[in-house]
Amino acid sequence: MKKLIIVFIALITAAPTFAQQKFGHIDSAALLELMPEKAAAEKDLEAFAKEFQSALEAMAKEYEGKVTAFQAGEKDMIATVRNSKMREIADLERRIQEFQQQAQEEIGKKEQEVLTPIIDKARKAIDEVAVAKGYTYIFDSSLGVLLYAKDTEDVMAEVKVKLGL
Repeated sequence: MKKLIIVFIALITAAPTFAQQKFGHIDSAALLELMPEKAAAEKDLEAFAKEFQSALEAMAKEYEGKVTAFQAGEKDMIATVRNSKMREIADLERRIQEFQQQAQEEIGKKEQEVLTPIIDKARKAIDEVAVAKGYTYIFDSSLGVLLYAKDTEDVMAEVKVKLGL
């Protein structure tokens, strides 16, 4: 009972502080889609990924050729040649897997590299609008962390103006 009274007193004393706070929300994913830099970054990223895709397709074609040739001549091969060809195919399989993993890592790094300046620009505009309009908090509704938005203001219009969109 004593703890309940302490919590109640704390809430009553904090109420004026909460009343003075101003809340807003923005859909940052929608904002990023509106930014022309995002489309250019996505094109760069697609071109970068396409290079890996071409190399991977060539490796896959080589793999298929070796497997087909192995299967066609396997019956006539002596054990040593058959084992050598099987190791060669297994090695190629391993290299393809390693290449895929490295490609995914490189594409992830490139994505981070091209999107970070765009995200930073949007973040700066959001911060500037928040300071100029006196917001205490601005929630990102695109992340699904906003449970109730009636008492918040959508700051998308002000941020778009700040970015010249």
